[in-house]
Amino acid sequence: MTHQFQASSQAVEWRPIPQGLGTASAPIPTERGQQAFRLAKWRAEPGTYARPEGMGWSETFVVYAGRGVLRAEGQTVALLPGVVIDVKKGVPYELEILEALEKFAVVTLGG
Repeated sequence: MTHQFQASSQAVEWRPIPQGLGTASAPIPTERGQQAFRLAKWRAEPGTYARPEGMGWSETFVVYAGRGVLRAEGQTVALLPGVVIDVKKGVPYELEILEALEKFAVVTLGG
């Protein structure tokens, strides 16, 4: 887990993504090559969400409402509005939601 966010400097031709509940994806050119990305909005109520095996994708997200705590790789990070988190594919973590939390994520389907 890191607290870095790297944006691509490459221009990307705008194309509408088909509508669907959490199903739209499109390849985006990045410094890592062509990978499918998905944009997601997520809301969780208070509780603990454990992913002992990590996720099958990488995800960078920004918290825009609520609060919680993320524990991964021996680190603990407070989740508050404005915090940006990068979770790599397969990294185990635990998310403790203290107050209904909302985030906007860029999900990298390729890894």
